[in-house]
Amino acid sequence: MEKLFDIIDSLSGEYVEFLTDICNIESKSDNKEGLDRVWEIIKSHGIQRSYDIKELILEKAGNVLSLTYNPKGEKPHACLSAHMDTVFDKGEFGYPPVKRAGDMLYGPGVIDCKGGITVSLLAIDALRRYGYNDRPVKFILQSDEEVESVNSEGKTIEFMINEAKGGAAFFNCEGKTKGFITTKRKGIIRLCLDIKGKAAHAGDYFEGISAIREASYKIIDLEGKSLKGGITYNCGVIHGGTALNVVPDTCKVYIDVRINNQEEYEFAMEEVKKTAATVFVQGTSCEVLHVSHRKPMERTGANVSLFNHINKVSRKYGFGEHKECFSNGGSDAAYTTLAGIATVDDVGPIGGKYHTKEEWCFIPSIAESAKLLAASIIELD
Repeated sequence: MEKLFDIIDSLSGEYVEFLTDICNIESKSDNKEGLDRVWEIIKSHGIQRSYDIKELILEKAGNVLSLTYNPKGEKPHACLSAHMDTVFDKGEFGYPPVKRAGDMLYGPGVIDCKGGITVSLLAIDALRRYGYNDRPVKFILQSDEEVESVNSEGKTIEFMINEAKGGAAFFNCEGKTKGFITTKRKGIIRLCLDIKGKAAHAGDYFEGISAIREASYKIIDLEGKSLKGGITYNCGVIHGGTALNVVPDTCKVYIDVRINNQEEYEFAMEEVKKTAATVFVQGTSCEVLHVSHRKPMERTGANVSLFNHINKVSRKYGFGEHKECFSNGGSDAAYTTLAGIATVDDVGPIGGKYHTKEEWCFIPSIAESAKLLAASIIELD
């Protein structure tokens, strides 16, 4: 592996520049113009290296693609994947968005998840230059992961599964905490309580029925059902009322429900419906609206086997021992797991402060993660 690792070291500076360039293109999930600019750069990267390219052009979501090196390899393919959408509005990080300080890179998406894109492409490029030809190696790009794939109406997930199907392994290259690799993630149900009351002038308070007051009782009731290690109910966004001097006749409460497995889905939904049906302020009504649903990534035997494989490779080549992580966050890796493909998550670079303006990536970990991925692919059975 020494030759392969030397290739990665020689390319690492170029790929740090690549990461800086794509992170300087701001690409929130609903910013199709920015997403498609990143997509064009990655597509051009693939063309320059003669990879096979499949693309999916989308109306609302950013376009997606797969790049395949060595498409005629005889063994089942290995897949790497990452998403290019972020949660940040344009301009939140100032200009330029990306800043470097020593071995640290700061900016939108440096770890979640353009760092994962960079690690994936570096690993594949190194395998190409090394002359690896046992199996095809694919990179699958996603564009609306941060919003549960609603912008594409699930088309990006369908594309990912179709491209990954039949593969030997799927490495989802989200950023990681040093020493941990994920084999299990919670599922996410996004719902809205649409509460109706009766409007009145605040001076005629008792003639009105406050939807916001009803919402406050429902929030306390629902969040009180949350359990550590179990199902959690987070009422994270509230929209209600029109003016201070009006008794509010409408209120919407948006809920993030986290479940451990698909069996908990029906139970969680029933608990939300019970709270919705309970009237705390007489005269109000409530409807439960479905927003989105990301299924859980369950801890399968195939996932554990792949974790053990990458951990064995990590120990063999001096990258240390990894612990198995069970994450409360969701990801697209749930869907490859459901499709029966051996999947591990959080195998990108090391970083932190996700979804904040302090988001960071540890630059040396880009090369190290690429080495671990490339070696793990070479040593797949």
